[in-house]
Amino acid sequence: MADVALAAAPAGIDDITRSAAARKDSGDQHSAFHKITEDDAAALRDNSDNQLAGDLPAGKLASLVSGPLLHSAATISDLDTVRDVPFDQLCNSGSKLTSKNIFNKLLFRYFLTPIKDVYLPFMTWGLPTNFLMLTFRTYNRDFGLPNHNDDNLAQDLRDTLMPARGKLHRERSLFLKFKTGLLDTPYLGIPGIVNFIDVRTQWFDAAVKKAIADGITQVVIIAAGYDTRAYRLGKPGVKFYEIDLPHASETKQQLVKKHMPADKYTWPEFIGADLSKVTLMDALNKSSWDSTRRTMFIIEGLVYYLPPEAFKKSLTGISETAVAGSRLFFDFLHLDALSNEIVMPGLETLLVSVWNKGESMYSGIDHRPEALRSLLKKFGFRLHEVMDAQDISRRYHPHVQSWNPIKPHVAPFFGYVAAEKVMAPIKRQETIRE
Repeated sequence: MADVALAAAPAGIDDITRSAAARKDSGDQHSAFHKITEDDAAALRDNSDNQLAGDLPAGKLASLVSGPLLHSAATISDLDTVRDVPFDQLCNSGSKLTSKNIFNKLLFRYFLTPIKDVYLPFMTWGLPTNFLMLTFRTYNRDFGLPNHNDDNLAQDLRDTLMPARGKLHRERSLFLKFKTGLLDTPYLGIPGIVNFIDVRTQWFDAAVKKAIADGITQVVIIAAGYDTRAYRLGKPGVKFYEIDLPHASETKQQLVKKHMPADKYTWPEFIGADLSKVTLMDALNKSSWDSTRRTMFIIEGLVYYLPPEAFKKSLTGISETAVAGSRLFFDFLHLDALSNEIVMPGLETLLVSVWNKGESMYSGIDHRPEALRSLLKKFGFRLHEVMDAQDISRRYHPHVQSWNPIKPHVAPFFGYVAAEKVMAPIKRQETIRE
C-alpha cells in the first residue's frame, strides 16, 4: 500500500465510536437530535436544488436538515477541518509492492495461498458466493446459536435456490455442522466468516430501524441481491428501492412473488439497472424516489468486489442524489490486510475461495478513522461510526467474552462505516476532489 499522509489514529475506537458506544450503554444510542422548522426544511430543498457542496459550510447546511441528525448541531464541525488525501491512497487494490508488504506477498499471497486450492472446494461446497452467503446468514438461526440475526425470510429463498442445502439446515445435519466448523480452522479456513455474516446482518438491520424511527422514509439498497429488509422491516409510509442488475432483479422478483405475496408483505420498488452504464440518479429517477427527501443508502457485501474507480463512481452517484441528513452504511475490506502489510490467513483463504468462483476482491479501504473521514469528505459525508470485528462482536454477540486473534469469533479483516450527508447534492463530478 502506498504510504498515506495521515496522522496516526489512536488505538482502538475513535472518539465518535466511543461516544456512540457510551450512548448505547446508557440505552439511548443517538439521544441528541437537532429539531428544525418547516421553513428550514424548505431552505434545505432550495439549497439541494441550486447549490454545490462547497457553497455552504457543513454546519450551516446540516442545521437545515428536515429531521433529526445522527449528531446534534453542537457537534457538527466544518468538513474543512478534515484533511484532504488523494482517493487512491485511501482506497485501492492493495497490489502495489512496498517495503512493508513484499515479503508477505511473496510468501503468503503468491506461494503458500495457492495450496489452499486443494481442500477449499470441500469446505465451500462449490456454491456461488451469493448462495454461500445466504446459507451463512441462516446458519446461526437454524442451529439455535445465541444472539442470531432476525432474518426469518432468508431460509425461504435458500430452500428454493438450494433445496438439498436447505434440508441439511432444517435437520441440523451433523455433516453440515462439521463442514461449517472446518471453515473456522485457523490458518486453513476463514475463522469467523459465518458470524461475520450474522453480525453484519444485525448491524444493517439496526441501522434501517433507526433511520425509520428518525423519520427517514426512503431506503435505497444497492446491489440488493437476496436482501429481505424491505419485507421484514418495512413500515407504512416508508419506501424501499432495490437496485440490482436487470437479470438479478428479475430473479429476485420471481422469488418474492412465490414467498412474499403482496397481500402479506410490503414490496419494494425493483430497479433493474447496471450502474456501470447508467448513473444512480438516472436509475432512481425511473422510480417514485423523491430527490428532495432524506434517504438511507445501503451497500452491503459489495464494496470489496468493486474496482476502486467503480466504488468511487458509486459514492459519486450517492453524493449527487443525497440531500443533507441522508445516511450511508457500508461494509468494507481493510486495506492493510488486502495489501499484505499485515497477514491474515483467513483473508488469504477467502481470496482463493472467491477467485475459484470466478470473482475477485478488488478494493480495500484504510480503516483508520482519520482516513475514513477524508474519504467521506470527498462526497459530502461525515463519519458517524466505524466499527471493527471486535466492536461489532461485542455489540451483537455479547455472549462471547473473549477474543482469540488466532481463531477470531468474527472475521477480523472487515470494517463497518456509518456516515451522514452534511452537504447539498453535488451536481457535478468535477466538484469531487481527487
